Amino acid sequence: MRKIVITTVVVVVAGVIIWQIVTASGDEAPIRVRNGSMTIDTDGEWKEDGGAWSNETGKEHKGDFWVRVDLTDGNTCKGTGRPVQIEYSAGGFKAMFNVVGNPPRTKVSPKGQLNKESNKRLSHGASGEYITGVRIKGDTLTCDIRQNNLKVINICSSADAADCQ
Repeated sequence: MRKIVITTVVVVVAGVIIWQIVTASGDEAPIRVRNGSMTIDTDGEWKEDGGAWSNETGKEHKGDFWVRVDLTDGNTCKGTGRPVQIEYSAGGFKAMFNVVGNPPRTKVSPKGQLNKESNKRLSHGASGEYITGVRIKGDTLTCDIRQNNLKVINICSSADAADCQ
């Protein structure tokens, strides 16, 4: 009888551990940055976190960013690292993406210059303003971004995310 109880407890505990691993695994959803009045979209939820917005997804973050810039002519530019800085035509504004915390989360700053339109969208800017470039670890990502040719910038927490391959 004691063997059956011990075996049952071991099986139940193993099942709980496996369930937690399966439901907690997976990569943080890609963040999409679009041109014009800059919008920053997530499949997670933006939450206030000090001077930044935190991308809360309940998913794993690999510690770096994989970035893919898609242009309207079909060309793409890619890079890896952190922090990622999105440069903007409005003087003095730069959106900064970094990984901080335990568990690690994507943080976007400056919070005071990004409006929370919804739990899934942050925005900055006005009509006529646009993204001018991307920097990764301080280095410019070589990509011919102009006022009207940017389709989307995908920022992923893993190389496994299809949006950043």
